[in-house]
Amino acid sequence: MRIVQLSREDHAPLRMTLPRNARFAATEHLVSLQATEFAEAAVAYPIVFFEGPTELTPCALQGLQQGRNEYVTADGSWRPHAYRPAMIRAYPFFLVEEQDGQFGVGIDAEYEGWSTVEGDRLFEDDGSPAPVLADRLELLQWCVTETPRTQEFTKELLRLGLLKQETLTVTGAGGASVALGEYWVVDEEGLQSFSLGDPLADLIGLIVKGYLGAIHAHLISLHHLPRLTGELIGG
Repeated sequence: MRIVQLSREDHAPLRMTLPRNARFAATEHLVSLQATEFAEAAVAYPIVFFEGPTELTPCALQGLQQGRNEYVTADGSWRPHAYRPAMIRAYPFFLVEEQDGQFGVGIDAEYEGWSTVEGDRLFEDDGSPAPVLADRLELLQWCVTETPRTQEFTKELLRLGLLKQETLTVTGAGGASVALGEYWVVDEEGLQSFSLGDPLADLIGLIVKGYLGAIHAHLISLHHLPRLTGELIGG
């Protein structure tokens, strides 16, 4: 994968054939999520918080081994009925953070569906986005809008002391345990104690902001961790 900035001038002749399969995501063992995606993502994935360069980021955990996505099958199909996160649906387009803190649009220059002859054009003759690009730009703009809301959600969990750090370990058939990495989850016992205590305004704030639903979706999603662990042990 090689991400370059999308340019109306440089990429005016470019056409795109939509991905025919999900092999492009076969090596992505985690993908970032917006908080509003939690309810749908929780049906299929464990949702955990990983520590990035500057902050915690909620992610759908798609595999326990780096470079292996358990939700992409051997024939390149996405596992049936599994929700596709927004950043997967946007491919081969990406958000690229610029120096001023704004976001630009990047493309995977190595995506095999690019052409100057076949597929849907990216730009109209007047330079405006053609339908296939406009659709992806709308999805990426949604991500830009939701990102600060998701960041505020995560910061609120940290402020209230509702996140705890854990180490993901897998125990093999021989009984030996292997640590796979650190991640953060909502402290369920802490949440129960918090719900019964003061100040009540904090609990009401979680409800009013819509955070409580995301919290419960996250906790439900953690039931998928044992299944992923079993798939790793089984090879």
